[in-house]
Amino acid sequence: MDGIDELLTRGVKEVIVKDSLEKRLKSGKKLVVKLGIDPTGSELHLGHAVVLRKLRQFQDLGHKAVLVIGDFTVKIGDPSGRTHERRLLTDEQIKKNMNSYKVQAGKILDIDKAEFVYNSSWLEKLGQEGIFELASKATLAQIAEREEFRERLKQKIDIPYLEMFYPLMQGYDSVSLKADVELGGSDQKFNLLMGRQIQKRYGQREQDIVIMKLLLGTDGGKMSKSADNYIPLTANPFDMYGKIMSIPDNLIPEYAELCTDLTPSNLEEKVSPLKQKKLLAKTIVKIYNGERTAEEAESNFEKVFQKGKYAESLFIHKTIPAGAYKPVEIPISSGITSGTVQAKDLFTHGAVEINGQIISPNAWSDKIVLNAGDIIKIGDKTIIKVK
Repeated sequence: MDGIDELLTRGVKEVIVKDSLEKRLKSGKKLVVKLGIDPTGSELHLGHAVVLRKLRQFQDLGHKAVLVIGDFTVKIGDPSGRTHERRLLTDEQIKKNMNSYKVQAGKILDIDKAEFVYNSSWLEKLGQEGIFELASKATLAQIAEREEFRERLKQKIDIPYLEMFYPLMQGYDSVSLKADVELGGSDQKFNLLMGRQIQKRYGQREQDIVIMKLLLGTDGGKMSKSADNYIPLTANPFDMYGKIMSIPDNLIPEYAELCTDLTPSNLEEKVSPLKQKKLLAKTIVKIYNGERTAEEAESNFEKVFQKGKYAESLFIHKTIPAGAYKPVEIPISSGITSGTVQAKDLFTHGAVEINGQIISPNAWSDKIVLNAGDIIKIGDKTIIKVK
């Protein structure tokens, strides 16, 4: 019972239908628990880990974990959380993106006991009649009720009919697998509910749904690769530790709940936010890289940031001649970026330090005199020495 209560509460925003799922879990029946991930990029990150960890909890209670790689649905593009049309990916890009998904997911799941499937294996076989039948299971009015579509219609932004098929096809994944439970983030609620409807109209019992809280990015905004505020599961342990240390203090409880097994009392034992964050960072690095590596990451972080020393071996090294530079010229001259837009972004995000001093983005027109021996740090990975 304790395991079921933890399963249905920790990190969970909503369960549909909770009474139904509780009965299923208590019945002793082995449930088919589904999680879908579209290969829109090559890296799984801590945001993916939130639902993967919940899938592992189902595994640990003896249920069948099914990880669905959306190699077919990704060609349409999930409209969840988007107010514009997704860029279509090529087959080559899709294949490259999902190349190491199984290995990455294996950092969390018992991969030998999990079922790892691709939705192209059933969606490509639907054919004309199958597509027509699937299309008959929902109405245009239902699809148009989707918040993202309503916003795009309001702004007079086109909505290709192709995108309207996405929730139907995700729902058909549940039909094909005869899923008892589907997991997803709160931005997936429309798709998850559509899965229940599609199953019902194909004569199946409706899946129950566990909707997880969304993990915010390291800057406190929505986690995304374009904002560079995500933490890959395969990140260098030092980078992973540093990125977690950079999160706003108010996100510490959220990261602890969604990314670890730490309890509020564990955090309360560490009085200051700095100590709480160090516990959090070390715990997360340990999950994906082991205890010894986590200890090394903590030690290296302290050397670089807390004691003001640069651990030379941890960084990419560049050089730049001494002289007077406009701030945006520094990343360009050292080969870090190729243009002023990217260079300005680095300063806007406070990612450039000279001799430990963060350079303000307001200093575009000023000139900075760099002397031999000065050290410039850009982001978490690059050191530039002035020659």
